[in-house]
Amino acid sequence: MTALAKYDAMCRAIDAAHKVDEVKDIRDKAIALQHYARQAQNTDAERRAAQIRLRAERKAGQLLAQTQKSKGTRGQLKGRRSSGGWNIRPPEKTHTLGELGITKDQSSQWQQLGKMRQDEFDVAIGTADVPTTERFLADAKPPRPGPKVGKDSLWLWGRLLDFERDGLLVKRPADLIATMTDPMKGDVHRLAPKVATWLKQIGATNK
Repeated sequence: MTALAKYDAMCRAIDAAHKVDEVKDIRDKAIALQHYARQAQNTDAERRAAQIRLRAERKAGQLLAQTQKSKGTRGQLKGRRSSGGWNIRPPEKTHTLGELGITKDQSSQWQQLGKMRQDEFDVAIGTADVPTTERFLADAKPPRPGPKVGKDSLWLWGRLLDFERDGLLVKRPADLIATMTDPMKGDVHRLAPKVATWLKQIGATNK
């Protein structure tokens, strides 16, 4: 599995997780990857691992906030009526922070991450270097009054960064096209000139 595929897989796992311990496990693995990347002096891999960690901490913070909201019903018994009366089932066990291996400071920081708007978080995590959670929260300033970052604008920015991060800018286009199927080649030859013409407008306007 390539580094990019592993990154995407961990992002999907975070989105699909519904328990704090599941997300924390991903977060701990990201910390290990970040440590290995730092030892290997692989800044790009270290940055990706840090982003995974922050995404996992944000999801954990959201789940922790939901858990706190549901504490009011922790002592209530739930069940459904049957012909013989009520079938009572006890509430699901809620793990404490200590049992989850999470400190109160971590819980507070992660819930702050969880309160960030999704677009605000995406922009902040994309511009951060290899951030600690504390520095990320300090640097992630509220958006200034003005136009909101559009979904298409965010997508374009991310795709251009992918060209650089994945090393495509140093590869020969002919080598990439050579491994494509004929329909793929047809689409590339049809669309690439149009995209190139469109991208030239960015350099022309410098905006």
